[in-house]
Amino acid sequence: MMKTFLENDSRKNELYKQVYRHIHKRNLVSKADLINLVQTKPTTMTRILDELLENGLIKEGGLGPSSGGRPPILYKINESAAWLIGVDISRTETRIVLTDLTFAIMKSHMIPMTKAHTPDVVFAEIHEVIHKWLHQYKISFAQLLGIGVGAVGPILRSEGTLLHPESFLAKGWERVSIPEQLSRFPVRIIVDNGANSGAASEFFVHREMYRRILYCIMGFGIRCGFLYEGSPFYTGKGDASALGHIIVKADGKICICGKQGCLTAYSSYPAMLDEYKRATGLEIDIGQLVKLVKAGDRTALFIAKKSAYYLGVGLANMMNALGPDLIVLHGMLVYETDFFFEETVTSARAHTFMPETVSTLFKKGSLKEEAIALGAAIQVYESYF
Repeated sequence: MMKTFLENDSRKNELYKQVYRHIHKRNLVSKADLINLVQTKPTTMTRILDELLENGLIKEGGLGPSSGGRPPILYKINESAAWLIGVDISRTETRIVLTDLTFAIMKSHMIPMTKAHTPDVVFAEIHEVIHKWLHQYKISFAQLLGIGVGAVGPILRSEGTLLHPESFLAKGWERVSIPEQLSRFPVRIIVDNGANSGAASEFFVHREMYRRILYCIMGFGIRCGFLYEGSPFYTGKGDASALGHIIVKADGKICICGKQGCLTAYSSYPAMLDEYKRATGLEIDIGQLVKLVKAGDRTALFIAKKSAYYLGVGLANMMNALGPDLIVLHGMLVYETDFFFEETVTSARAHTFMPETVSTLFKKGSLKEEAIALGAAIQVYESYF
């Protein structure tokens, strides 16, 4: 019923969808508030609410405070009227989540991305997990609004195709059609850059407080997504790794893309690990580097500080061009050490044009490892509006 309701774009139903959307955003809301929000007649609103209740799309959520007369009935959405699946495909892991209509995560599953995890292996496990959840919760395809996928770019968004993602351990990830891989699910498939999906989750967490959100993923690659007035800001192919290829030092180190001075050559995990190996002769992984930073190892701290400095320079360029209200940083070093986050923010502010006029707020990601998968599920819901 929910999917039919959301897919109905008739003029009459647009008003019903508008009312439903206001109820969804506000969690609990009275009829009087809805009349003011939608600017419609009380009799019309009564009819809309009665139909939404009758069809099981909303439900009563108790009574509101009285203003002298009878306390008003409050309305909320029926969270189990439909379901959403979100998927995050990245260099280190693929994560799948099942959410209800309040975007509460009911189930989460992680697939580590090793040399054996080709597209066939990963999507076979995704299929298995989703089918298990649908059976467990008795969800029909009619009740599943869709599957959202936030993935490493660059992406040909019109086709939902991963073009040539950087740094994957397994082979075969070039030109992978995600809708084709998920074709056995007869539902809406939405594919976007994972950084845009992460920004969508932060927009939801902060209850639309920030209108322009820049979401930066710092890892084996460096990606960013930008939400403007609640919608992703798309350019060209939608290469969310573009932040990683901003020039931060002219004629600098050679990047994996072949150019010189890219942010990736200074701030990505491979760049940091390579610098540590050159300095010490030791080959370590990013988890070990993080531990060394936390333990105060001088070499690791120097490398991390340098990485944070250049990441801040790259972010300053984005700030100057886009003017975000909020910048969200996501990544192991960000979450595991206050040092890296603080150094990045200091550098970004120092390189921003007219910093005294900039009120951009910096935050660590609110949802950490589940942010992108949840954001992808949210993007499916938003696509119906």
